[in-house]
Amino acid sequence: MTPPPLPSGGCHEPVLSLPLPQAHFIWRCAWLSVPSAIYAATPPAAPAATTTHLALVPASVFATSLLYWRNPVRDSWRRTLDMSVVFSGVTYQTYYAFKHIHGMSSSAIGIYTALIGCSAACYGLSQYLLNRGHIWPATYAHASIHLVANVANFVLYNAITKTAE
Repeated sequence: MTPPPLPSGGCHEPVLSLPLPQAHFIWRCAWLSVPSAIYAATPPAAPAATTTHLALVPASVFATSLLYWRNPVRDSWRRTLDMSVVFSGVTYQTYYAFKHIHGMSSSAIGIYTALIGCSAACYGLSQYLLNRGHIWPATYAHASIHLVANVANFVLYNAITKTAE
């Protein structure tokens, strides 16, 4: 699966966050949000433990990531939107997790928190590597954000559904 082609034209080329081969690699990694959204949207056996409202988070991250990484212009509204949606989604889910911590296993909350921390560290590492010209390692570090954050989503959604059992 590849992103749709970009329109051609323009007098000057915009500054990209990453060259297109690496950006398209991250575009493909954005698809990792789809299973998280489906898992969250699937109604559990116990209606009190629903995570369907949280499905909007990975679904929104998926949509804005595809929009941005198709043509990753550094100073663009698409980048601002993508980063804002990711930050808002992580903030909302983390707030929700700690607000509803009663009944959830402490190990699940600990694992979720550690994975979100690792995901944030992957972003920092990707920026560090990118600033030193290590394009592919920076790309893999950024792709790790998508992988680790979606594993965190599964941990959180599973912990929420287990509270009502």
